Amino acid sequence: MLVHLMLELYNIDRAILSDEALLRRTLNELPERVAMEKVSPVHLYDIDTSNPLDAGMSGFVVIAQSHISLHAWPEYGEVDIDICSCKEFSQEDAIAFAKEIFKTDDVEAHFVVRATRSLRPEEPDPVRYAEAMEARRLAKMGVR
Repeated sequence: MLVHLMLELYNIDRAILSDEALLRRTLNELPERVAMEKVSPVHLYDIDTSNPLDAGMSGFVVIAQSHISLHAWPEYGEVDIDICSCKEFSQEDAIAFAKEIFKTDDVEAHFVVRATRSLRPEEPDPVRYAEAMEARRLAKMGVR
């Protein structure tokens, strides 16, 4: 199973949405706020399009369970955040964090359950898990 929370936050001050450090901090802190394991650095890009009104910042961070992405449009006072994960998480915590960071209560939230036929179990097989952990330990030691 894969769960996907899509947030659209509106009526945000342009200065907040233009603050690269704040957007980077959002992507850096959000995984921990929803009990996810961050496995990549934050990637944040200044997007310049053929329509200057559509310019903004877009970024993502890879989590062990999938990804978190963000798209900010200062001209429209809007930011969109997606959290996609095969691990369940608190939607309420994610929404509260986003409202706090972007200083708005104007939030639209959508939640979708995907991959309902996935073969990935909720809990790993304990024997296969132990074998994989031992193989990882040996690989880190340089033993094959």
